[in-house]
Amino acid sequence: MDTGGRFARVGLAGMSERHLPDILSIERESFNLPWTENMFLAELGNPDGWTRVAVASSGRAVGYAVCRELAGAWRIMDLAVHSHWRGSGVAGALLDEFLERMGGRSDCVLEVRVGNSAARRLYESRGFCKRGCRPGYYRDTGEDALVMVRGRDTKAGGILLAIETSCDDTCAAVLEGEGGVLSSVRHSQDEVHARYGGVVPEVASRAHVERASGVIKEALVQADAGMGDLSRVAVTVGPGLIGALLVGVQMAKGLAWSRKLPLTPVNHLHGHLASAWLADPDLSFPAVVLLASGGHTMLVRMRGKTDFQLLGETRDDAVGEAFDKGARLLSLGYPGGKQLDELAARGRANSFSLPVGLEGDNTLDFSFSGVKTALYYLLRDLSEEERRERAPDVAAAYREALVRPLVQRLRTAAERESVSSVAVVGGVAANSLLRRRVAELGEELGVHTALPPLRYCTDNAAMIGAAGLCGTVLEPGEYEDLQPVASLRVEAVPGVDDELH
Repeated sequence: MDTGGRFARVGLAGMSERHLPDILSIERESFNLPWTENMFLAELGNPDGWTRVAVASSGRAVGYAVCRELAGAWRIMDLAVHSHWRGSGVAGALLDEFLERMGGRSDCVLEVRVGNSAARRLYESRGFCKRGCRPGYYRDTGEDALVMVRGRDTKAGGILLAIETSCDDTCAAVLEGEGGVLSSVRHSQDEVHARYGGVVPEVASRAHVERASGVIKEALVQADAGMGDLSRVAVTVGPGLIGALLVGVQMAKGLAWSRKLPLTPVNHLHGHLASAWLADPDLSFPAVVLLASGGHTMLVRMRGKTDFQLLGETRDDAVGEAFDKGARLLSLGYPGGKQLDELAARGRANSFSLPVGLEGDNTLDFSFSGVKTALYYLLRDLSEEERRERAPDVAAAYREALVRPLVQRLRTAAERESVSSVAVVGGVAANSLLRRRVAELGEELGVHTALPPLRYCTDNAAMIGAAGLCGTVLEPGEYEDLQPVASLRVEAVPGVDDELH
C-alpha cells in the first residue's frame, strides 16, 4: 500500500507480540479506556479472530485492526491509527483487507461514537449502514453509539423506492439492492412555471401534492413491483424549497411507516454526486466532481461514495442561474439553459469578449455575477436588428465565459488533488460545450471521466436512490421527527448531523 504524499510506504501484516509496544501506544493516545496488553494477547490466540497491523517502512506499527466472529457475524472490536498517520488511508486499507477476507459471506457489526464523523464516513464508504443507537454506550463520556452493519442484508435483497421533490420536478424511482435502476419517472413542471419566467415556490409545492402519488404509482408499475416488494424508502430532505421538500418527506415517512420499513434521508447534493457512479460503475476514487446546477456550483473531492470534501464553490450566483438569466436577456424561453446552448452552437464565441469571473486568481471558487452584468450592457448597446442577427454569436461568447472557469477550476483541482477520476454532474452537466471540454480534460490528464447521461443530469429520483443505497438507515421509530432542511452543506449526513433536527 502506497499512501503517497508526506507518508511513507506502508505494508499490512499479521499482528504479533513484537507489535504490541507500538499498538499499546496508539491505543492509549486513541481511547480514554484503552485495551490492556492481556486483552490484545487474548485476541492473538483466538481461533475465531482476525488481527492485522499496518507497518511503516521504519518497521513501526502505525495502525491495527482486531475483529472477531461471534454467532455467525463478524464484529470489528478495535481499529485505530497513529495520530500522525490519520487521513493517509491506513484505516481504509485495514478495513478493505478485512472485508475482502469476509467476502460477503456473513454480516459485520460495529459500534462507533455518534460524534466520530470521520470514522462513521469511513464505514459508510465501505457499505456499512446505521441499524440503531445504543444510548450512553461509552462509559468514559456517556456518549451514544451508532450500531452499523454491513453484510448480506445491506448489500442486496429487496428493492428501494426513492422520492425527489426538492424543487420543481416530481420524481420517483425504484432501484435494486445492488443499484440497478428498475424505473425512473420524472414529472416536469416547466410548463407551469414558464409563464412566470422562473420557479414559484408555492406553485411548485402545490403541483407536488397533486402529482406525487401518481408519479410513485407509475414508478412501481414500470418496475413491475408493489409496495409489498419494498425493503426501504429513500427521500430527499434538503437542500431545496422547503415547501416542496416537505411534500416528499411526508409522503416517504407515511409510506415507510405504513409498511414498517426503514427510511433513508438523502442530501440532494449527495444525489447529484451519486449520478456520477449511477451509470458509470468504472468511476474510481479519489475523484474530483464538478457539481453545476441551477442552485449550486461547487468542486468536491470524493474519497468514496459517502466521503466528501468541499474544495470550492460560487461566491454569488450558481452557473445554472447565470445560464437562465442570460437566456432571458436574449429573449429565449424557459428554462433557458438548453435553448441558449443550442443557440450558441450556431455562433462564434470569439465575436465578443466577456469577462470571466476570478480568472487569474489562485482560488477554486467561482463568480458569475460580473458576466451577467456584462451581457446586459452588451445587449443594451446593440440595436434591435443587431441583437436579432448576432444572437448566436452573443450566446456563444456568453456560454464560453461561463464554461471556461468551470473547466479551468476542475483542471486545477484534479491536478492539485492527484485524483484518478473527474466528473461533472447537475443540470448544467447537460451543456454540450461543458461535456466536450471535460471529456477532453480527462483524456489530457489521463484520468477516468464520468459524464452522466442527460436523464441523470437534471433532478431525478434514480440518483437519490443511488445515494440512498449507501446512506444512513433509520428504522421505524427513528424518523417520525425527521424534517426537511432548506439549506444543507454537501458534507452533511441526513438523519445523523444535528442540523437536521
